[in-house]
Amino acid sequence: MSDPLAQYRKKPVGAVGETTPPKASNEYVAFDAKDRVERLKIRLANEAHRSPRYGDLLDISYDGPFGTNFVLTYSFMILVLVEGRNLQPVIAALQMSTAEFIQEFDGDKWQKPADEKAPFIESIKVVSQQGGPSLPQNGKSGNERAQGRSLH
Repeated sequence: MSDPLAQYRKKPVGAVGETTPPKASNEYVAFDAKDRVERLKIRLANEAHRSPRYGDLLDISYDGPFGTNFVLTYSFMILVLVEGRNLQPVIAALQMSTAEFIQEFDGDKWQKPADEKAPFIESIKVVSQQGGPSLPQNGKSGNERAQGRSLH
């Protein structure tokens, strides 16, 4: 009797018919997406990489249909400024929390992609905001009374 689930069972290392994992590509890709992602890997060309949780992402600001830049705002006072071209698919993957990584182009590692319509990240800048958000000019917070009436 044949096992209909045999193709899905784990096989011991070195078993006959085992497929080898695909080799890493030497071509630049701006991002990759998966179904379930908890952290976004931010790969900078000449600095340490970062891996913030999607749960800490507060906002994505972008330039609409142009696809040349976007800003990720995180709850722990960090902004990630990204510039490039054809970034609409990257933005869509970030909005759905499916982007596994975004990576800055590094001319020392890769040649520029031949496809002019492919997403391309020219620069990624990670900026820490010192001291947190600024207070309103009048010094009152949004929870204080306004014009003698309670907001609650």
